[in-house]
Amino acid sequence: MMFFAKYKKKKAISSYISTLGKDLARRYGKSKTYTTGQVEKTIHDEGYNWRHICYAHALYTSMKQFDKWHSDRGEVCDYKSMREEISDSFFNGDMSPIDSGSFMEGNAVGSSGDGGSD
Repeated sequence: MMFFAKYKKKKAISSYISTLGKDLARRYGKSKTYTTGQVEKTIHDEGYNWRHICYAHALYTSMKQFDKWHSDRGEVCDYKSMREEISDSFFNGDMSPIDSGSFMEGNAVGSSGDGGSD
């Protein structure tokens, strides 16, 4: 069961990397960051996996917005560690695609080999 949960998480994050940014840009214009509301609405309206939305927020919102969204819900998530986890799993530890937002331009979505890019 643990393997399946990890697979679904990685698949959700992969979809956030490969297509959510395009959907956000189509809906709200191209931007390096979006509001938590824009991310939330796009995930809901476009049918993305909601369960791992924290990772979408880590990719597409500012740290300030990320922290406020989680604080308002009584959740504790760490923006930097989530971005590092995404970097390790999808960009071979390279933070520059996330920091620059270049991954949103359709640049390669890598995988550490355990089912991440489909």
